[in-house]
Amino acid sequence: MSVTKEVISRYEGVIKIDASAYGLEQERDIKRMRRHLPGQAKVLDIGCGFGLPTAQAAQFFDVSACDVINVHPSFLYDRDFTEMLMRMRGIDFTWINVNELPYPAASFDGILIYAVIEHIADKEPFLRECARVLKPGGKIFAFRAVNKRAFAEWFARRLGIATHGDDVVTEPMLRTAFSNTGFRIDEIGYQGWLPENGLPRWPIYLMNQVLTRIPLINIFSHDYWLIATKT
Repeated sequence: MSVTKEVISRYEGVIKIDASAYGLEQERDIKRMRRHLPGQAKVLDIGCGFGLPTAQAAQFFDVSACDVINVHPSFLYDRDFTEMLMRMRGIDFTWINVNELPYPAASFDGILIYAVIEHIADKEPFLRECARVLKPGGKIFAFRAVNKRAFAEWFARRLGIATHGDDVVTEPMLRTAFSNTGFRIDEIGYQGWLPENGLPRWPIYLMNQVLTRIPLINIFSHDYWLIATKT
């Protein structure tokens, strides 16, 4: 396969998420952001990956994006691919050290961390740095924080499929980390329950909306979502 064909194939693999139940959840998350931020607010997407939520947010906000440099040689092509996608989308992008964001204090109205917080072992230094670059009263949006009790994670382990392992969180863990770093939690809830990646939007999305609202069942949802304000 030529490099050009490989790039096209990988890009098509990324955008297929948009057609899945996971993609529909992303759309709902961006709607949540729109309820809390004015149009063209300055937003920083930290840990953007290939940038599907980034691209969706950029339709409504002035978005910059960044991700952590992975120095492992096998990841170098992913770096090139990520940079190419961001250029194609016209989004300002840079590589970062997670605890040293290269932005002045009080630069942003909002921060988006999508499927990120569970991958950061020492959360409080990272969140303090987020608070530094947020304006007073700015919002942080943490979506897709993997739940320690998630049924889908347990089921995947039973099948021998790779999961998030120890990279999981609990609600008390999230509340403590955010409250200790200058944030007031405005909203917190569950999202996802059944697996969503690569699965059709319907009926998976509708089933998840029901399951994440039923007491005692919703505690086994796959993820938490959280919105907090810099105090």
